Parts: sequence; C-alpha cells; structure tokens
Amino acid sequence: MKITHRKKLIAEFWTMVRYGTVGVLNTGLFTLTVWLLHKTGWHYAAYTTLAYSIAILFSFLMNYFFTFRKSTAAIAPMFMKFILVSLSLLGCVQLIQMLLIEKLAWPEVAGVISGMVFYTGMGYILNRLWVFNRVPPTMGTRNL
Repeated sequence: MKITHRKKLIAEFWTMVRYGTVGVLNTGLFTLTVWLLHKTGWHYAAYTTLAYSIAILFSFLMNYFFTFRKSTAAIAPMFMKFILVSLSLLGCVQLIQMLLIEKLAWPEVAGVISGMVFYTGMGYILNRLWVFNRVPPTMGTRNL
C-alpha cells in the first residue's frame, strides 16, 4: 500500500508542476494582453475582460490536454464547467478591482494584480476539485 500511495503522491506532484507551468504561461499571455491593451488606452474593465477571455480559452485547452491529460474524456461537459468557473471568477475579479481601484483609490496596477491573485488561487481549487476531478461518480447513484 505504501508504494501505491507514494506513486499517487508523485503523480499528484507532477500534475501540480504541469498546472504551475500552464499558470506561468497563461499569466504571461494575460499580462502581455493587459499591457498592450492598457497602452492603447482601453479602460481596465474592458482590457481585463478581453485578456481573461483569451486566457480562459488558452488555460482550458492546456489544462485539458497537458495538465490533467483528459484527451479521452468528454470535452464538452468539462468545458461548460470550466466556463462557469471562469466567468464566475471573472465577475468576482471585476468586483474586487472596482472596489479596490474606484472605491478605495488603490493604484490601478495593485487592484488588477489583486484580482489576478484571487483568480489564480480560487481557479486552482475549483478546477482541481470540480472541473477536472478524477473521482468517479458515487457507486450508489442510478441513471434514470
């Protein structure tokens, strides 16, 4: 049993490494998009929404095929869950940014980074536990 448990821990470690790698690439893509759109004069709500949209699609594809290696699993249900999680988090991020930047007068960059930190942490938890969950459905449930 110890060998099986150890193999699971090692496998989970490498999944986390892959998730982190995708996160770094995704953060780079997001940051570059935000920077370019900010430099062209877009409002922070518009440039972060577009940047998150691009990053969401990139992140799903990379996590589906690379991180969680679900290439044989049905993509549509996972994508719908991923979109639900991502849009919910994006709404929270926009609220966090508005509160920090407009209500508390934080510098724009600090408000945007705070939203990114929230999105990243909650995104990992929700994607790992719900969207790309490896646990099969409960044995006691019946298909009606």
